[in-house]
Amino acid sequence: MNPYKSLEASNPGNGSAEEYKFIGELIKKYAPGNVLVFSVGKDSSLWHSINQGGNTLFLEDIRKWIRFSRKVSPEINVLKVGYSTRRKNWEKLLNQEDRLKMNLPDYIKNTVWDVVFVDGPRGYNDKVPGRMQSIYVASRLRARHILVHDCDREVEETYFKHYVGQPTTVIDKLFHRKMDLK
Repeated sequence: MNPYKSLEASNPGNGSAEEYKFIGELIKKYAPGNVLVFSVGKDSSLWHSINQGGNTLFLEDIRKWIRFSRKVSPEINVLKVGYSTRRKNWEKLLNQEDRLKMNLPDYIKNTVWDVVFVDGPRGYNDKVPGRMQSIYVASRLRARHILVHDCDREVEETYFKHYVGQPTTVIDKLFHRKMDLK
């Protein structure tokens, strides 16, 4: 079985094989390159292995997921981050850039990222952070490609279109935009 179908089978309800393949092919195009992923999960080791020899960095807010990822793939680079928002406030936060900023190390802000993939933090109910900050921050990075998952949800779709722009490609719940590097 190909790795994308295997990932879909082991991760039901998350990404589709088509979404995973699109992300994987994009990472492969730049490998070894710079890949930034908001969130860790069952797909982390795949993105790391496709970008072998490159710089693959994962940003995660949940310690349990960091421990899980490091146990499964000790070689991956995960940075613990924090989010200061709740999804229930997404409409109020839409044009409040000062409240959407994140405290990230300068090397993240100064790197040219080939692929930035926003798949976190959690955004499935009003008690969780939502992806407002991660989408906003991704849109401010020097990135060749930005991908956001779960754009079938109003918050992700709205923030993508507002801060990143119209998607260049849509595959199932995945929005992608090829960016113009300044």
